[in-house]
Amino acid sequence: MKKHVSAIVYGGLDGIITTFAVVAGSVGGNVSNIVIIILGFSNLLADGFSMGAGAYLSATSDNNQSKSKALAAGIATFISFNVFGLIPLGAYLITNALIHDKDIAFPIAFVIVGVSLALLGWVKANLSEQKVRTEILRTLSVGYVAAIVAYGVGISLNYYL
Repeated sequence: MKKHVSAIVYGGLDGIITTFAVVAGSVGGNVSNIVIIILGFSNLLADGFSMGAGAYLSATSDNNQSKSKALAAGIATFISFNVFGLIPLGAYLITNALIHDKDIAFPIAFVIVGVSLALLGWVKANLSEQKVRTEILRTLSVGYVAAIVAYGVGISLNYYL
């Protein structure tokens, strides 16, 4: 597992951020739930594949990597992207299904995403033997800044269009 730390962190972080960015931008833009579901799952699978393929192709450009190591890096990235990326999408969909109110479901999902970002920071710290607090704060910062930007873009475009 330690040999795939960067692929797991890279895929997981991008999975959380891009999937929640889709949710945040859609909620900010007042998009219907069915569109959020379609965009969310489309992003999850297509972007996850793209990330995995990119990790594989990137690893094959390194002459010191064997084909099987490059493939393993691609698979680790894809799996991590989808596992971690499912958390924000699932958090929003479940809370919205239970509460039936985007204005309440989104902040709850925002907190759950924070927990998943912190979890990923913790995983990164433990696998890479870094400081846990530092890695959790870094991961939370990057993820929340991206979510806030996406939400702001959704609100702005909804307002001006």
